[in-house]
Amino acid sequence: MQVRKLEHQELFDAHRIMAVAFEGEFDPEKERESLKNKKEPEHPGQTWGAFEEGALLGCFDLTSFPVRFDGHHVQMGGVGGVSTLPPYRRKGVIRACMQSAFQSMYQEGCAFSFLYPFSTAYYRQFGFENGAACQTWTLPILSLKLPYTGGTIEQLFPGDDLSPLLEIYNSYYKNFNLSVLRNGYDASLEKENWLNQKRYLYLWRDESGVPRSFLLASRDGEILDCTTDFARKNGLLFTDARSLQALLHFVYGAFSSHYKSIRFTAPSCLRLQSLIPEMAQAECRWFTNGMVRAVHVEKVLSLCSCRGEGALRIEISDPLLEENCGVWKLSFAPGRENLVEKTAEAPDLSLTIGDFSTLICGIRSAEELPWMPAATVCNSSAPLDRVFRAKPCHVLDLF
Repeated sequence: MQVRKLEHQELFDAHRIMAVAFEGEFDPEKERESLKNKKEPEHPGQTWGAFEEGALLGCFDLTSFPVRFDGHHVQMGGVGGVSTLPPYRRKGVIRACMQSAFQSMYQEGCAFSFLYPFSTAYYRQFGFENGAACQTWTLPILSLKLPYTGGTIEQLFPGDDLSPLLEIYNSYYKNFNLSVLRNGYDASLEKENWLNQKRYLYLWRDESGVPRSFLLASRDGEILDCTTDFARKNGLLFTDARSLQALLHFVYGAFSSHYKSIRFTAPSCLRLQSLIPEMAQAECRWFTNGMVRAVHVEKVLSLCSCRGEGALRIEISDPLLEENCGVWKLSFAPGRENLVEKTAEAPDLSLTIGDFSTLICGIRSAEELPWMPAATVCNSSAPLDRVFRAKPCHVLDLF
């Protein structure tokens, strides 16, 4: 089996495999025309594939994103379109692609990889682990009788200046690990006529005219739907409690006669219980925000934020990258860069690459180690909580 990056002329076969795997439509002539006219995307992408006797067996897309991590900017490889033709499944096709792609990413200094799984168990075998918790809230609009907070609401239309959306995104997500650094909030909004899609965009500015929150919504029956999925990228973003309150106050006044509920998704750190006056009919669905994997352990440890001064020896097992395996000694102190080296000393903690990934990103904390069956604490007096603590972490981009 040969694994390599695909050339542009080979993407036709890759997209056909993806259409089979996801049971989607595939028009050969439209696909050829689309590839012929394809322009360079905002984030550069690759497609990795496995071949046998010249035939493409399976593949996936890998898109490089600059993301935030503990006050630094690093690269994250977004994995999507993982596909294998049915006759070649369970033959190690995707494992071979993953191993080659991760090796390339490691050599290029990429820090993390991320994907949205069809099965968490399937992707754990490649070192991925569940991301941070998210919540989708469904709130009866009549329960949103909130006090007026001032400021102004305006409706935006196709062709209007959309830079306030990026300003709000950056203001809220500036301290979230793995949040993508964007040139614009959503490139598709610049190109599409979202009114034809029956989607509507509302922006709230405070008294100084500073954009602080917005919602992009469409109708789903009697629900004002602000959620994002691969079919439609709606959204509700805000910078603080007051800016969310302003949006919900607007929704109550403008839409209580036309919709029964509003639905939106937010990171689990949102505490609506203290903001909404009536929660008896509120619904909340909890889910995980994709899966994350550290690609370059040494780089991640050198950049991670630690509290105080100390040293921690972490043993890592990685099924696909031998470079990550072994015992890593992390020495840290205020006012200087972390020192990272491999050591023959006994470890304080033994982790899989997946568990390490969630701990270093702040998705899990040292207090959760007893609930992680594959983790072994070898030295209970080690400064685990100075390195592994809860931090906001969320990926809003889809790929």
